[in-house]
Amino acid sequence: MPIGGATYLAKGRPAGFEDFLVIDTDVHNNPPASALTAYMSQRWRDYASLVGWGRGASSASPVRLTARPNANRLDSVPPGGGMGGSDPDFARFQLLDEYGMDAAIISHIKGTTGRHPLDLQIERTRALNDYNAAEWLASDPRWFASINTLHTAPDWSAGEVHRVAGSSDRYVQVLMDTHLERPAGDPMYWPIYQAAVDRDLPVAIHVHGVSSLRSGVGEWTFYFEARTSLSSYAQGLVSSMIFNGVFDRFPTLKIVLIELQWSWAVPLAWRMDAAYETMREEVGHLQRKPSEYFRDHFWFTTQPAFDPEYPEQFDEVYGLFSKEGFGDRLMFSSDYPHWDMDSPFESLPRGLDPLVKRRILETNAHALYQLELPGRAAA
Repeated sequence: MPIGGATYLAKGRPAGFEDFLVIDTDVHNNPPASALTAYMSQRWRDYASLVGWGRGASSASPVRLTARPNANRLDSVPPGGGMGGSDPDFARFQLLDEYGMDAAIISHIKGTTGRHPLDLQIERTRALNDYNAAEWLASDPRWFASINTLHTAPDWSAGEVHRVAGSSDRYVQVLMDTHLERPAGDPMYWPIYQAAVDRDLPVAIHVHGVSSLRSGVGEWTFYFEARTSLSSYAQGLVSSMIFNGVFDRFPTLKIVLIELQWSWAVPLAWRMDAAYETMREEVGHLQRKPSEYFRDHFWFTTQPAFDPEYPEQFDEVYGLFSKEGFGDRLMFSSDYPHWDMDSPFESLPRGLDPLVKRRILETNAHALYQLELPGRAAA
């Protein structure tokens, strides 16, 4: 999957990062409704014009309490107006060029909503995939994209994976969100996993706004609560896929957990193995220890960053993470254009081993997505 051989002078690189390639595994674009409807049939253009896209949406979700439109940084609004991430050229200037990035993968996490008729959800998901190709992938060879799917229509989604993957090798993963109807390991979603395996693409599962994740006793009161609870949701997701036998059914399936943190991985591996020792009869279909499935099939992204008070604490947690077999599974993500986005040069501890930095910024994503990264022109 070549990036295109473009050479450029990296901007804004501090000392110690000059020779690194940077792959950003999570960028959010926000196409305006008018841009998407251009790729839809007249039937659903008329419907969207009459009804709109926001039917049933809550205006009090925790993410909106950030007082920032779509949780974006305020300077991400393009010169011509619109939402942050709506203009691929401005996003290129503000992200790719500013940080000298070599590749960035688009993850549009608000492509559909279950509040609309299923046929409209399908139409809009297809339109989003076509829009990404025509407007973003065509604008710069460093943009890559995820194939948007619809969890309410897994059989249709499987066909969409084949359609889109067959149209361009710049689509590098299949995207699902965390706002699922059933746990991620449920056979309901197996057609999507099968299509991803057939196309040799990872499946990325991205948190769909903290408002879609709820506590065991109802909705969150504060955004703070939801943000710090991402790991608990992710642990249930991993357990569901492992114990439901997803990886025995699909032994080459790769799962990327985006914006769901990573420092919880080792304790979960221990906990699953301990439970397996005492209750393995319940999951007699498993062929391996849970931690082995976990190490072999899951990848993680850095944002929101693990940022302890003392640098040595990062070293301790990452050291354990690496010792348990996850060292080649962590990939940099900026989360642009959100207000809490991370710079590739500031989100990692300054004293981190250069080999570890290279893994996180470059080689782990390179290996997973099989990107052909060109050399950078000398300054």
